[in-house]
Amino acid sequence: MFNTNIALSETQNQVIKNKISETILEKFIPNFKLVGRATYKFLLLDIYYATLISETGHYPSDKFALILKYNRDFTKKSVVEETIKQLEIQKQYSNKELIELKELLNETFRPIKKNDFFIAMKLEEKGIFYFKDEKVLETKNIDFLNLFFNIWLREDSEDPNFTKSLIGKDN
Repeated sequence: MFNTNIALSETQNQVIKNKISETILEKFIPNFKLVGRATYKFLLLDIYYATLISETGHYPSDKFALILKYNRDFTKKSVVEETIKQLEIQKQYSNKELIELKELLNETFRPIKKNDFFIAMKLEEKGIFYFKDEKVLETKNIDFLNLFFNIWLREDSEDPNFTKSLIGKDN
């Protein structure tokens, strides 16, 4: 069901060359280097291009950013629900925690249009998220950040080949 397309198009190569994303990345990770890239597909549909960068060009790193360039439109509700589903795979939440998580994600996410960018950065002990050029979240909740980034970066993700490409281990 899930598939990773290793060959990257010119459009994918532009993911971190976009003026907005480049300016944001240079502000927080001035000497960023590419770690890896991957295309996330579901039922043969390109959902988004993902790029992982870090200070060192390796993952894990104290400072890194995940950039998603969407290839489809999505409602905010669908993104929030899918994110919660992915987080629940990793952790069992109480009802109170789920309500708080849903509130946080509803404040963070926006409706997504094709070609929109989402940038999630982990900068040592905090995280900063941007949607296009708008800062949508800044948090020091390390547990949340680890679980959030692990949606894409953990070995047992829904698409291990995607993760391997993203973290530069697909050789």
